[in-house]
Amino acid sequence: MRLIQVLCMVLTELSVGSLLLTALLPTREIRSSFFTFNSLLAAIFAALALALTKTLLAAAWWDVRYLGLTVIGATAAWGCFRLEKMDLGRLIMIVSGLAGLVLGVLPLAANALAARQFRSDATWFFDVSVMLGTLLLGATHIGMILGHWYLLMRRLSFEYLLRFSQLVLGAAIARGAWLLFTLATMKNFDPLLSANFIPPLWSPDGALFFMLMRLLWGVILPVVLAVLVLRCVAVKHNQAATGMLYVCEISVLFGELFAAYLLI
Repeated sequence: MRLIQVLCMVLTELSVGSLLLTALLPTREIRSSFFTFNSLLAAIFAALALALTKTLLAAAWWDVRYLGLTVIGATAAWGCFRLEKMDLGRLIMIVSGLAGLVLGVLPLAANALAARQFRSDATWFFDVSVMLGTLLLGATHIGMILGHWYLLMRRLSFEYLLRFSQLVLGAAIARGAWLLFTLATMKNFDPLLSANFIPPLWSPDGALFFMLMRLLWGVILPVVLAVLVLRCVAVKHNQAATGMLYVCEISVLFGELFAAYLLI
């Protein structure tokens, strides 16, 4: 069942990140189909997480209410964009994304720690981690989709793709920096948690393989690929940049799955 929990965790982060990051883009300069598509995908991701959590994990409806709200909010935003009510759709995306962040993403780490029987006053390490994971997933996913829309909107300024490429690089660096900070300083804030949590990550008999995969897929490859994306955007090679973002999203997804499994 733990693998289902990991998958639901990543789906929730991806849904919320997609809503919040899509809302950063101007609705008056990009076609409504872009926002319609992203809000629909966010609703699907949240609905999958809701269905898996409810059916396979036997969660109570009250425990998954945030996913229901995210599905409703993303679907309402989709309807608004379909009706060309762009400002209202964007507002609904922001509200449902923030609600999903506060009610859904932030409790994920605490619930996962409780499931593994870890008790600590330093849960903020893990709260920041899942928030950075949400940012990285959202930035990579929306950046990749934005790259495809340049094929439909030839005159759209490359400034937006450049900003998202910079955001992906910054989020990947921040994700890696926070991981190193957590490993280096957790013992100063909660020695007992650190003694039980950190050593198995580096043990060949523990989670060493998963930790190495987490570093490779979730930190190293996204940083390298984001740099390559920036170089492609600088010379306005949109298709190359979009292809790199596609590979980067796959890498980030694997990295965040390992991160959710390890809680770090």
